[in-house]
Amino acid sequence: MSAQVRIGVIGLGFMGGKWAQALTEHPRVELAVVCDVRESHAKETAGDLGATWSADPGEAAGDPTLDGVVVCTPEHVHVDAALAAIESGTPVAIEKPLAHELAAAERIRDASIDAGVPVLAAHILRFEPRYAAIKSAIEDGTIGPVQMVRSERVGVAADQRILQGRTSLPLYYGSHEFDLARWYAGEVTRVAARRSSGVLKAAGYDVDDLYSVVLEFAGGAHGTSTLGWSLPSASAPFGSSGFTVIGEHGYARVEQGSTGLSVVGESGRIAVDTWYTPNVHGQTRGALANEVDHFVRVVTSEASPLCTAADGAAAVRLCDAVERAASDDAFVDVAAAPEGG
Repeated sequence: MSAQVRIGVIGLGFMGGKWAQALTEHPRVELAVVCDVRESHAKETAGDLGATWSADPGEAAGDPTLDGVVVCTPEHVHVDAALAAIESGTPVAIEKPLAHELAAAERIRDASIDAGVPVLAAHILRFEPRYAAIKSAIEDGTIGPVQMVRSERVGVAADQRILQGRTSLPLYYGSHEFDLARWYAGEVTRVAARRSSGVLKAAGYDVDDLYSVVLEFAGGAHGTSTLGWSLPSASAPFGSSGFTVIGEHGYARVEQGSTGLSVVGESGRIAVDTWYTPNVHGQTRGALANEVDHFVRVVTSEASPLCTAADGAAAVRLCDAVERAASDDAFVDVAAAPEGG
């Protein structure tokens, strides 16, 4: 077995905790340090997982003894930890979106390129078998050249109990959909968008409810994306979410909520994750385990990032263009610089 690599996790929220646990289960990883500005939480997690702890993201990310760093802080503080790692020459995985705004995303991208340090933009859907199968069906010619993409991702208003209005709908959900759209159909040149609000603002959150987006691609394909997070908590939002790619010879479709598994308790149906971070016989499996394994191979120079910092920045640029387009009556050029940019 190859020598173990020392990896640190910065930010121990929902995804940071998942990454930390999955890393401890990887046979080639020593989880060296976990970091969170909530000192007590960092200490508790470190004790549970056998790592050291830190409450200073910049110091932890820049630790020269680490072989890899995973940044899972809220997106508006990604950039400092990411740059600290890059400046130390340490490969980085950064949870999506790459950053909270285009300028910050491009700083990370440029630093990665200038330093020659690999950055994995951690868009987990690229590592989910169903979405990866669509990519394979495109590349091997099964469905032919892509003519159209269509995606829907609609969540529940209860998301805001955690998010507290800190990010926009295009960044939080759209970064997934737009990254997949680029992966499947190439660069997006123009977008148009409409949005609606009311449900979440009435609940005290200054964010929109729904977006309808039209995409035009450089290669001639076109597509749509529906984004939302205002459904009632009792609804089954994944039932209205999915991704379709139509080619010249066929099509491929992921039904986001289709798992083949139903678990019902006294309070009704219970959502069980079978695709992203399922626990199978005490270990994390699914897309996150695939992503962790890929990052380990990036750290050891056995692989290049499947989703680079440039890809992550391109997704943020698309999110920015969609937000601009929602305030305009015409299509917006994706490559055009935003006001003040």
